[in-house]
Amino acid sequence: MISLPKSMTGYAKVERLSKEYRISCELKTLNSRYLNIELNCPSFLSSREIELTKLIQRYVKRGKVSLRLFVEFLVPPTEALRIDFGLAKVYYDGLEELVTKLGIPEPVNLDHLLRFRELVKFELSEEQEEHIWNICEEVVEEALRKLDAEREREGQQLSRQLRTIVEGLSALAEKLRETAGDALPSLRVKLREQILQLLSNAQIDANLFENLIAMSLQKLDIREEIDRLETHLSKTMELLSSKEAVGNHLDFLAQEILRELNTMLSKSEDVGLIDLALRGKVLISQFREQVQNLE
Repeated sequence: MISLPKSMTGYAKVERLSKEYRISCELKTLNSRYLNIELNCPSFLSSREIELTKLIQRYVKRGKVSLRLFVEFLVPPTEALRIDFGLAKVYYDGLEELVTKLGIPEPVNLDHLLRFRELVKFELSEEQEEHIWNICEEVVEEALRKLDAEREREGQQLSRQLRTIVEGLSALAEKLRETAGDALPSLRVKLREQILQLLSNAQIDANLFENLIAMSLQKLDIREEIDRLETHLSKTMELLSSKEAVGNHLDFLAQEILRELNTMLSKSEDVGLIDLALRGKVLISQFREQVQNLE
């Protein structure tokens, strides 16, 4: 099977259920110029964010990645709840004194104390945290594999569409070369007539006259642009068979192809060449729109 670039967009969700936990991972990727990772996971796993980021980077090279990791405890870990009763007493006494001195009619209650987040903490033992992390890591990697498979499928469809466009551009390049070659003799005659009209009856050296025509033809000759266009198209087709992240490179090549077509338009006087170059611009515009979705 031919390796192809992947799409930047995808979605995957994996859930694992045991007697103690329900763990689920939801992954979503969108288009982005660079790799941008957003993590949403339980606070007790915040120390694992670097590991999660590295895990994602093994599968995704470019795009916006949103990961949501959920851990539900089916057996309440009551021993993990830590309440700082001493600090709670200090806050309570302080609030009571504040209420009394300011004459506030509302009494101090539990809701007031719970606003101080440091009073109640959820802390798992190292063994529990490691056990949960091991399961989470497996779930996240399974979700990444599913995401990768979906992005590969979409990448295949995109690559087929892009190849069709490139094949159309290659056919246009052949017609441009043929038309440009056919147009040169008539262009030479036209230039000769224009120069003779400008010079009227003035005497001019024959060699100088031919050199002047050659220089003028060179400025209107688009064969060099066609050569570069075909080189860019060949490289584009090569990248469309790569399994690497080539989206940025393909976008750059599309800009270069557009540049060559614009140069041809500015240099051409032949109606057939102008029509072909304009058709090429339409195709490369479609290519650039589609290539934004590739990693």
